[in-house]
Amino acid sequence: MRYLTLTLAALAFTTVNAQNVQRESIQVEYISRPREPLADGVTTYNVVVKQSYRDQFEEELQQWEIDTQLAQETYAAEMEAYNAKGTGAKILERALLDEKKPQLILPRKPVAMERVFEPGLISSKIVMEGMTRMDDGAVVTIEILNYESSDPEDARRESRDKEGNISYKYYRTMKYRQPIRFTLELPDGSIVIDEVLTSSEDFTNYTSDKYTSKSALNKAWDQMAVNNRLSQMSVEAGCIAIKSILNDRFCFSKKIRPMTIYHAKTKKKVDYTDLNSAALDMKMAMEKYIDRPEEAAAGILTCVAVWEQVLTEADFENKKARINRKMAGLLYLNLINANIWLEDYDRVDALFDEMRRLDTKKSAEGTADGLDTFSEDQRRRKEINS
Repeated sequence: MRYLTLTLAALAFTTVNAQNVQRESIQVEYISRPREPLADGVTTYNVVVKQSYRDQFEEELQQWEIDTQLAQETYAAEMEAYNAKGTGAKILERALLDEKKPQLILPRKPVAMERVFEPGLISSKIVMEGMTRMDDGAVVTIEILNYESSDPEDARRESRDKEGNISYKYYRTMKYRQPIRFTLELPDGSIVIDEVLTSSEDFTNYTSDKYTSKSALNKAWDQMAVNNRLSQMSVEAGCIAIKSILNDRFCFSKKIRPMTIYHAKTKKKVDYTDLNSAALDMKMAMEKYIDRPEEAAAGILTCVAVWEQVLTEADFENKKARINRKMAGLLYLNLINANIWLEDYDRVDALFDEMRRLDTKKSAEGTADGLDTFSEDQRRRKEINS
């Protein structure tokens, strides 16, 4: 339990008219163990960013600088020679040889045909939680591959007003992709992940804003600006995805998971004070989970004892019973959630078996779908990191 950390981001009570069920909605922040823990001693990492087009463009810029300097030097030498000639010689050469005063002709500066990304900015977006960024250790390599797009296609959308008048909106569509490759290499040279975001067949559709005339569309359309924006959006989204993948597989990372605790509204004829109190106790237990985990665990166990005791009075055939079939199903969900965070996964399995055998799942307002998968995932992570 020392690896789990919870915070209450929000907790609100809302009343549901159906059978007076109440919910506490909690955002649970916890530290998730890695699915594939790194070898002992691998506690530092570095991020290297490469871009295929950036390398190409920088080579073009370097060549442009060389050609520019050569052109300037050649011009200076030609002007020196030209100025050294007398006036008569200049007139004679101009008349007989069509020689003119030297002109400085500079090469055209290359224009980036793709967005060029700053390596440091991209690198800063990749954070491996629980590890220290240093020059040595594991190396994350981000390689931004070439951006690709189809030729834009013109389209229009027809609409009619109440009087039946037809009008059109003009726009353009195109397909694009921005593949990103990333790897994680350990100090011993082994590569534990090598993946490409965006497969070779995975193009995304883009649709421009709509305009009242084709001329307005043409005026607003800037292909290079569109490509740069789409490339930047793709890389930013890719960095988020890469960070999530790396942390989920290899790090002790923070995650947030919603949890709902069920109880019921106390009325004159039906008293749910025990469940109301347990709900509040669960809230207070979660509030202590970060700073006082032992007290938090004790508080959760107190709630578990209440819910288990109340379940003993369940009447699955009587809809008017205080703990009827539906309420019993919700209490099972409470118990399953509580035992997941207590990391008592055997008890979670037993509760699932009881719940399904008693056919409470369909009558529960909540759903157990996903809880079993989450519990098994947490169990496996705990075992592999033990």
